[in-house]
Amino acid sequence: MRAPAGRGRGRSIGNRSGGRGFGRGRGNFFADTQPEAVEEVGELVHVCEGELVLKLSHQKVPYFNGPIFLENKAHVGKVEEIFGAVNSVHFTVKLSDGVLASSYKAGDKFYISPDKLLPMERFTQPTSHSAGRGQGRGRGQGRGGRGRGRTAGRSIGRGRGRGR
Repeated sequence: MRAPAGRGRGRSIGNRSGGRGFGRGRGNFFADTQPEAVEEVGELVHVCEGELVLKLSHQKVPYFNGPIFLENKAHVGKVEEIFGAVNSVHFTVKLSDGVLASSYKAGDKFYISPDKLLPMERFTQPTSHSAGRGQGRGRGQGRGGRGRGRTAGRSIGRGRGRGR
C-alpha cells in the first residue's frame, strides 16, 4: 500500500515546504558574506598538516568557526582550534577549498570581523552566576544508602535507574 502524497519524511511534489527540514534550507548562508570592517587578529607562526597556526595579536579571542580574512577581505578559512596559555594564545585556521597553506609565509597578518571576537575575561574569570551558591550535590550523584531493610542486598551498586 502506498502512503498518501505530502506525508512522510521526504519531499513530495504536493508539499511546498519541502518536507520536514530535510532538503532545501540546509547550510550556512552567512559563511560567504564579506564583513564591513576587519581587524587584525593574528600573525602566521607556521603551517601544520595543511592548516595555519597563528599567534593571537588582538586583546580578544576569536569565535570557534569564525571566518578569517586577508586585509583585502578575501576569505581564507575559519578558526578550528584555540590553544595555549592566557598570555600566549595560538589558534589554527582550517583553510577553505582552493586556498593553499604554502602560499603564506611566517609573519603574514590575518584578519577577522570585530563581531566574531570574545573578550578574554570570558576565559579568565569565573562566571558570576555560580558564585554564592551553597555546597549542593551535583547532578548524577547517588541518593545515598537505603538502610538495612529487605532490599539491603539487592540495591548495592545500582544507584538510580533500572538494573541490568
